[in-house]
Amino acid sequence: MNPKYLFFFVITFILCTGCTTLSKEDIKQLEGYWEIDSVKAHGETFSPKGSAPAIDHYTLVNDSVGFKKKLVPSFGEKYSSSEDLIQFRLVVKNGSYFIQFFNALQTWEEKITSISAEELILFHSEKTYHYKRHQKITLE
Repeated sequence: MNPKYLFFFVITFILCTGCTTLSKEDIKQLEGYWEIDSVKAHGETFSPKGSAPAIDHYTLVNDSVGFKKKLVPSFGEKYSSSEDLIQFRLVVKNGSYFIQFFNALQTWEEKITSISAEELILFHSEKTYHYKRHQKITLE
């Protein structure tokens, strides 16, 4: 093999494998309360005015299955919610993590672009959703 091609192959491999991968440990951070911070679509950024009217609560049943509920926060430890929940499974496609949601009427998936203890970024339907970890409302 030509040394130039070998060098190019090695550099490409290093760059591709070191770039974007999320780990199972990263994905565990999905569990908990998340509120929308902004939505980016068509070159514009939209942010909610004031606090988010509803937040998403993700519960992981195991490493690849869970459910999401919409909650409305109130003061202290309380949240109000309907009994509705959306089941999901986590899948890996081409090295990227996706949340596949399913209910009686439809299925869809959202790509996990980034996740940390304080930030979650999902991509779906040509929109990028930026979430921040929800902080409970206190009177302090």
